Amino acid sequence: MSSQGSTIYELDAENQICHIDGDWDQFLQANTNQHQDYENLKKRRVLGNKLESYIHDTNTKMLLQTVFAYVRQTQQRKALPYRCDSADQKRYMSMQIEPLADAGLRVSHTQLRSEPLDPPVVIHFESTGNGETVWRCSICNRIESEQVWLEPDEAAQRWCRNSFIVSYTVCPVCMNTV
Repeated sequence: MSSQGSTIYELDAENQICHIDGDWDQFLQANTNQHQDYENLKKRRVLGNKLESYIHDTNTKMLLQTVFAYVRQTQQRKALPYRCDSADQKRYMSMQIEPLADAGLRVSHTQLRSEPLDPPVVIHFESTGNGETVWRCSICNRIESEQVWLEPDEAAQRWCRNSFIVSYTVCPVCMNTV
C-alpha cells in the first residue's frame, strides 16, 4: 500500500479520512512553516475528520468533490497532476484517486520530480487580512496579479518580491484541464 516517497490515505463514502499510510508526518514536518498549525495536521489528529475541513477555498473543494464523484461513479482511477512547492523547489506531484468498496477512495500523492525555484519564493496563507493578498492556484501554484497568472519565481522577478500572502483558488487553465 505504501511506496517510497508517497503519502496515501483512504476516504470513506463521506470523505472522512479513515486510514493513512506512507510518510504523512515526515512530509508534514518537512513542509510546515511557523504559520501553519503543525500539531493539528499530524496523522493522529486528522484521522476521522473530513478531508474538506483542510481545504480552505470553495473552488478547490468543488474540484476535488467533482473528481471524487467521477471516480466513484465510473469506478475508474483518475490521476491529477499538481504542484506542491517548497520555498526553493518546484515539486511536480501526482494525485492518484482509485475506487474502493463501499464508495471509499484511496488517494495517493507521489512526487514525480523537482527543480530549483529561483529566486526562492516564500508563501504565506492569508489568515489575518493584513497585507496585499494575491490568488494562488491550488493545482499549478501559479500566482495571479493584475489578471496575469505567473510561475512563483516569475512573479517574484516581475514584482520584485520574494514573499507573497495568498488566498487559494483554481486558475482558469487548471479548472478547464481537470
